[in-house]
Formats: sequence, structure tokens, C-alpha cells
Amino acid sequence: MKIINYVFLFIISGMLISFGISYAEESQTIQVEIKYTNGDRVDFNGMKLVVYQDFDKAIFLEKQLESSIEVLTVPANHRYKIEVYANGMYADVAYVQINNTPKEITMNIPLSGGLKFEVFYNDGQSAVEGVRVVIKSKDGTEWRQGNTNALGETIRYWVQSTTNQDDYYIADVFLGDLFLKSHYPIKLIPGLSKNEKIIIDIPKIIEDLIIINLYKDGTTKISNIDETHTITLTNKLDEQSVTANVNFRGEAYFSNLKPGVYLTKIMPNEAGNWPELELEIIGNHNKFNIFKTQSVKLEESSNILLQEIESCNCVAFRFDDVQDYWLNDVQIQTMDVFQKQDLPLTLGIIADSFGNDLKLLEFVKQGIGNNFKIANHGVGNIAFTEFSFEEQDSRIKDSSQRIKNTLNVDSKIFIPPQNRFNEDTKQSLLDNGFTYISSSLLHGDPPPFPLTGEKLYQFPEISTTGTFDPVQNVFLGESHELTLVKTLEGLEKYGFAVITMHPQEFSTIVNGTYQNQLNTNQIFELKTLVEKLQNEKIKIVYLDQINLDSQTERIPIWLKNNAGWWANDQIDDDTFVQGIEYLVQQNIIKIPEQSIEKSSQQIVPVWIKNNAGWWANDQIDDDTFVQGIEYLIKNGIITY
Repeated sequence: MKIINYVFLFIISGMLISFGISYAEESQTIQVEIKYTNGDRVDFNGMKLVVYQDFDKAIFLEKQLESSIEVLTVPANHRYKIEVYANGMYADVAYVQINNTPKEITMNIPLSGGLKFEVFYNDGQSAVEGVRVVIKSKDGTEWRQGNTNALGETIRYWVQSTTNQDDYYIADVFLGDLFLKSHYPIKLIPGLSKNEKIIIDIPKIIEDLIIINLYKDGTTKISNIDETHTITLTNKLDEQSVTANVNFRGEAYFSNLKPGVYLTKIMPNEAGNWPELELEIIGNHNKFNIFKTQSVKLEESSNILLQEIESCNCVAFRFDDVQDYWLNDVQIQTMDVFQKQDLPLTLGIIADSFGNDLKLLEFVKQGIGNNFKIANHGVGNIAFTEFSFEEQDSRIKDSSQRIKNTLNVDSKIFIPPQNRFNEDTKQSLLDNGFTYISSSLLHGDPPPFPLTGEKLYQFPEISTTGTFDPVQNVFLGESHELTLVKTLEGLEKYGFAVITMHPQEFSTIVNGTYQNQLNTNQIFELKTLVEKLQNEKIKIVYLDQINLDSQTERIPIWLKNNAGWWANDQIDDDTFVQGIEYLVQQNIIKIPEQSIEKSSQQIVPVWIKNNAGWWANDQIDDDTFVQGIEYLIKNGIITY
């Protein structure tokens, strides 16, 4: 019997193997060599191949070039369209039919173009020394950056020319960390070089008198009955300082300052109640207010209690610049840290650069309703301060619709590109139903940042997991200790903290170029940071859960998971209703007093089940979901 059994199993296995082979697709190779049109081999750094199979519009394969000759392994008996991109610019296309033999093709791309920048103040003649110019493709990917010399000139960069009419480069100009201008569109002709003149809208010298008002409390300025105070301003870029006395009106005057970001230092300050602030002095504002931090006496217990109430004791992680293809493996593996630990993460989606990378798209979709909350990071990655109200409003509507189309989410969180916004931005956000904006302390409105009663909550970036290193010309990850210190300071000052992350901080860097490979050391720093926060009993929340009157904050995430399972028939009605009853009894979900109408048929309506599924996937808000729960209570399906 044993022999018969063995033979029988062998025959079955053979049949199965034969069946698999008969339907398997043979593989073949395509060797792709990239050359310039003059026959020279290319500089393959920053180049990629995008492959489409047959007539499918979805990308079949994408590969970053590791040499000027790449070998692709693909299924045979198909037609392939191969596009090559350099520095984010379309460069060439080839079509090849693969049968049962390997193929070799040569793709000839246009020559690079040379680009040097000349940066001037608003008079158009005075050169700006020491500003940083960042060259980006229109999807926001950075390709080159450098500082201007005494003549306001950068070195000449050679990057891929723009042969496609829709392609262009963007130049972002920074003075230290202070964003000044986005200059675009920049076109390059193959083989030719050009000088690009950029005029920034700030003067060489701030001729207006700068007035700083010093307040010893919320309404009263320093006067002649107080001791003499001085204010020192230190330019962050050149570290030059200037000091002025505060007069009997509580004012200090400064004149003929160079534009820049200045650190303030107020003396005397033995108690440490005068804050050290960063002031953007670039000619658009000439009056600034500084308020003394008030000490709280021990006997003022009510004030202490009030301060405790006005803190969420929480941190929101914000992952910016989520976009197709660029460092997509790094993006996914960084987000996966939060998935595996079941922690909330707010994703800043660049709306016009997201949705075609199927691997990234599916990963994000699967995380919505579990650990991911979607934030709108605009379109074009150009600062909104460059646009009129009408243009900003159009861009906000466009980005919202794109996110709706790709993720089926109505996001109410806005992360302005470059962290820059103005009053027009806020008005447009309110008009379009947004309730949250998150920029940065440097570029946003000054504190305070109320945690209750706001129509548009402002929760800026407090700390980051990486910073730009001007020496190496790349973004480098921060240690968890440094990020934690800044986070705890933010919690103490503002009652919350937002920690911003970017994909490049978690990638490996080779010869000054970001690679689509995870930096395991920096991921360890991130995991350690999360562990330290949890050890401090600090909650990790979505960005829209920071405010104390947030309905979302009161509803535990496990209920959202239950709602999704219930909608998908993974748990029964009784299990779901029991969870709701518990939350009502514990006053976690607050239902207004109302008469209970006993239903003759204790059946949960289908529309409520649909609501639960939509709520679990963030397609409807908490209020709409709670309205459905109210219906269940009113009709006696839930009792408490």
C-alpha cells in the first residue's frame, strides 16, 4: 500500500507541475543602454526607467538606473513601452516587442542644459550673498542646491533639458531657513547653458524703523517705573548682533537692519520669563510684540488646573511629501513603523504627484481608517504666498478633488507647501470647509494656539526628525534625543507638539544623492523616539485630535476598527451594539437627552451599517457617524 500511495502522490504532483508549466509565461531580458544624442554615455544618477506592458496605462515596472546599461527581466510575448526620465524630466521613449529571444535597445536622450542663478534684492541690481537656491522638478523632487557668492551667483549646474512642453524646473530661494521665493517655470535647451535672474521681494537694507514692544503682562507694556531693559537682535545667518534700550513707552527701536531671521534676547532676565524668539525681519512688518511669561504662584491652584486643562498631553506625527515613485520604498517602510505599532500617523499628500504609483497607493489605502489620516499638502509644492486669493482657492479645490478621486477621502487638514501661508490661505480654507492647518513656528502665525473654540485650528510643526545640512547639501536625520527635547519644550509651551518627518531623512545617501533604500539607523532613532514618548505617558494622536473639543479624541480607535469589521460582516450586530452601549454608559460618546421610542423590530438598518463602513474609512466625519448612533438609541435598539 505504501508504494501505491507514493506513486499516486507522484502522479498528482506531476500533473500539477505540468499544469503550471503549460500556463507559465516565459521570461526574457531587455538590455537598455542610455546615451546622449552625441553618443556619449549618460550620467545615470537621477535617472529612471518606466515600463508599460502592452496597452495598459498602469505602470508595469519602474527602475532607478544604477549604470548607463540596465537589464530588465520581463514576461515574453508582450509589447513594452519604455520611458526614460532624468532629473524628473521626460527624456525619451522606445517600443519593443519581446518574443522568445532577448532584445538590446539603445535610447538616445537630449543633452543636459547648464543653469546658473543670479539672485538680486528688489531693486534688481544689488546682489544677494549667502542665500540657498534649491532646484526642483515640478513634482517637488530636489535635484541640486547651493549658496550664492558675493556676486549673487551660484555655480553652474548641469541637469536634464526640458524637451517636453509640460516639464519645467522650480528654484526655491531660502535665506537660512527662511523661505523667500519660488521661481518658475525654468526651461532648458539641450546642450546650452543659461543664467537665470531671480529678484526677491525684499530690500537690501530695511529702512523702515523696526519697533519691538515689550509687555510685562497680557496688556501692560514696560514703563519708566520698571527697571531698564535691553533687547538684543542676533542675525541667524551672519551672527551679527545689535542692542537697543527699551524706552518708557515699552518700545525698542532698530534701524538699517539687514533682512533675515533674528534671535531675540531680553535683559535682565534672571527668572527666565522673557522668551527667546525668532523674528522674521524682511520688510513686510515693522512692529513686533514680545510678552513676558507669567509665573504661577503655588497658591493659585485654579490657574494651575486651568493650565493642565489647556494641554492635550499629546504628540502628532506628520509625514510630509508623500508622493509617487520618489523614495517610495523608503516612504512605505517608514509608514510601516506606525502600522506595526498600531499608532496614528498623519500623511501629507502632494495631490498632483500621487495616485499613479500603485504600490504606494495601495499601501496608503489599506492604512486609511486604521493608522493613517490624510492631510492635503497642496499641488505643485510652491508656496501659497506666491498666489492671489483666487489662485490659492483654485489650488485648494484642485488638491481636494484629486485626493477625493484617488483615496475617496475628504481631508480637512491642510499642510501648506513650504509651510508658507497668509490670510488669503486661511480664508480659502474656511470657505472650503477645512478645520486644521499645520505649518511651522517659523513661517506660521505666532502663538498662542488655542486648543478649543476655533473654526480653523493652527497646530504648527514643533520639532522634526531631520534638518538640512548645508555642508553636505542634504537632509540628515536628527537623534531621538534632540527631537524629544524640542517636543517636550513644545508640550510645555503650547500644550501639544507636532513632529514633522520627510522621506529623505530615512533614506541612505550615496555621493550626496538620496537612494531608495532605508536608513536603518534613522529608523531605529524613530522607534526609540516613539518608545520614549510612550514611557513619558504622552499620547500619540492624529493631527485633528489635538484640540480638546475634538469628537475624534473621545472615540477610541478600537471602535473604528469594530465599525469596519461590522460593515464587512466580520462581527455580528450584537457585538457591535455592545461596544456602542459601553461607550455611551462610560460617557465617552455623549448622546443628548431624548425620548426613547421602542421599536417593534430590533433590527439595525442597512444605512447605519453603510455609515459605519464609510466612517471606518474616513469617508464621513465623526458627527455623521454619531447621528446614526443617536438613531439607534432613539429607536430603542441600543439601551443604556
